[in-house]
Amino acid sequence: MGKKSKKANDGLDDKVKEKKSKKTKKAKRSEPQLESRPNPIDPSLRYQMIETAAYYIAEKHGFDPRKSVEDWAQAEQEIDARLDEEKQNR
Repeated sequence: MGKKSKKANDGLDDKVKEKKSKKTKKAKRSEPQLESRPNPIDPSLRYQMIETAAYYIAEKHGFDPRKSVEDWAQAEQEIDARLDEEKQNR
């Protein structure tokens, strides 16, 4: 009986090891994404820039609440394009 339970535990240990290694691999994958952008902008500053741009975009059409999501998406695209352009000009 002791041998069977030990074998069963060995199988569980392997599953736990696999899960741990998968978690470790996932964490390693996300790190290069952060490093791919040298001197990244502070996320709160980027958010503020997008917020301001979305305000001006919404102002152009009278702050139509049905377009708020579209305004935000457009602002994100514009700000990210400007940040990428600035990064390339360095």
